[in-house]
Amino acid sequence: MKKVLNTLAVLALLTGCQKSIGYQDVLYFTGSEASSEVSLYVDGPTDASFTVTSSALAKEDVKVDVVIDEAAVDTYNQINGTSFQMLPSDSYKLENGQVTIPAKGNVSSAFTLSIISQDSFEEGVTYCVPFKIKSASNGQAPIVGNEYMYAILKSVIHTTGVDFNQRGYLTVPTMLHKSSLSDMGACTMEIRVKPEGWQSRNPYISTLIGVEENFLLRFGDISCDPNQLQLAGRGVSITSQTHFDLNTWYHIAIVDDGSTARLYVNGVLDTEVSSAGKSAINLAWDWAGGFHIGYSSDGRQLDGVLSEARVWNRALSAVELMNNQCIISDPKKAAAEDALVAYWKLDETVVKGTNTVFEDLTGNGYDAVVSSSYAIVEGVACPILD
Repeated sequence: MKKVLNTLAVLALLTGCQKSIGYQDVLYFTGSEASSEVSLYVDGPTDASFTVTSSALAKEDVKVDVVIDEAAVDTYNQINGTSFQMLPSDSYKLENGQVTIPAKGNVSSAFTLSIISQDSFEEGVTYCVPFKIKSASNGQAPIVGNEYMYAILKSVIHTTGVDFNQRGYLTVPTMLHKSSLSDMGACTMEIRVKPEGWQSRNPYISTLIGVEENFLLRFGDISCDPNQLQLAGRGVSITSQTHFDLNTWYHIAIVDDGSTARLYVNGVLDTEVSSAGKSAINLAWDWAGGFHIGYSSDGRQLDGVLSEARVWNRALSAVELMNNQCIISDPKKAAAEDALVAYWKLDETVVKGTNTVFEDLTGNGYDAVVSSSYAIVEGVACPILD
């Protein structure tokens, strides 16, 4: 999105060089000089207020009309490759759609998007509300290409997690010796975790997800603090800069595209290292029983609550990690079209034969078998809002 200051500088330069081109005062949504998008999470009725700014002080009161242009959602999706939807009409209202920039000022009064109900919201859907500067009483126009601001809205999701009380864990036996998982050129593993205690015995490891000695996410080691994250295995090691707090929810992701391994915390890059020339990622290896969640070897169980565990056969982008921490709305479609290998929501168990399992929701058959006692934790909110 064009920067307002840069735009004004270009206009000033052209004015000085060509007398025929005159300077024009312009309008823009306050803050859109940095980004035309505003992300909002909704958890019940709420209001979000915005203003319009003029590039120059107003000589008199200026009335500016702001409208919601529903058709612009499709245009936004085409440009950005997204699939956002317009808010359901019964869920919101626009208040104070005509704002005023006061004389001798350059920032308007506020207009407000009020979310009045989430009854028509669909789980996992991202909504987009395009605001447009329609007109101004003094004839001022918005910056060309900057007529819109987009409010991107998601619902806070309330789900569940699983707590093994540092005794139990999950194992995925159907991954063992699976050829499609033994030579992965790229991989992403994600999981949400609320640590409730750190290992106090050598080697101080609390395992999250993966395969020991190949591609494993864990807290702690003799080489770092018990509350630091590590990727371990196949000669690629990352230790997080972040030191994690107890009783706090985090979204953790490791992304390896075959040349660089990147560790993300809550969708933000924490650190990265080269993985070029290392052996392939092998999630089918049978070391210590293969792929686990909450375990990699005896004495290395996690003390905490887990939710939303996933494996992908590709490197997810930072934007994808940021935007999809809470849910995969159609995991079977994501498996068929978007390289999702396995998805354990960790919200409920089913009995299959002699095993209690958390089902793999992709349909690929990688059910996670419960090893021993566990507790389902209700009321897990995602994301956690400050």
